[in-house]
Amino acid sequence: MSAAWQHGPVAELRNDLAPTRTDRRRERTRTRLTDATRALITEKGVGGLRISEITDRADVALGSFYNHFDSKEEIVEAVVTDSLRELAEAVATRTGEDQDPAELVSAAIRRFVRLAYDDPGFARLVVYLNHADALFATAVHPAARGAVEAGVASGRFQIADIEAFVTGVVGGALAVMRGIVDERLGDGAEIAYAEMTLRALALTPAEAAEIVRRPIPGEEG
Repeated sequence: MSAAWQHGPVAELRNDLAPTRTDRRRERTRTRLTDATRALITEKGVGGLRISEITDRADVALGSFYNHFDSKEEIVEAVVTDSLRELAEAVATRTGEDQDPAELVSAAIRRFVRLAYDDPGFARLVVYLNHADALFATAVHPAARGAVEAGVASGRFQIADIEAFVTGVVGGALAVMRGIVDERLGDGAEIAYAEMTLRALALTPAEAAEIVRRPIPGEEG
């Protein structure tokens, strides 16, 4: 006799949550399209990008593109958002329970802002996309909030409103990146911004200055 949970509302809920074969096929197609777009942007930029080139590179039918995206601009936004989210999740992941939350926040800010120095083409695409602020916040905010919350929970950070603070820091990081690609800000802007952020989290000036000059974990040597 079948278990009771295999029937009725519980079974229906399980079926609703489980991805179907069609769902998996759609996700694979979307990934092929975004991977192809990312490669083409790297090779030739956005200006000359064509939807037909994307589908050719992804080896999918032209009509399949419109099952996932309405325009070239929409898939470019998706590629940028996915790339930023992956980076945010990577840099905001604690390496161990004993890792200093201040070091984690410092490393995350420096990695992101440094994109404007290390990959100015991508950074320029990010800061000048339509709805750049909203896209950047969507991709980065969850990981940034998690890192700050960990510091508040441990007593390392002292702030009155986590959501307001994270919103300001994420928006400020994008503004600093824009200043770098526009050549209004010179070398070291990522360090200066990280230091300002740590001081706003109630670290002393001397401690903030020391932490932001440590090697970023994983990049030593």
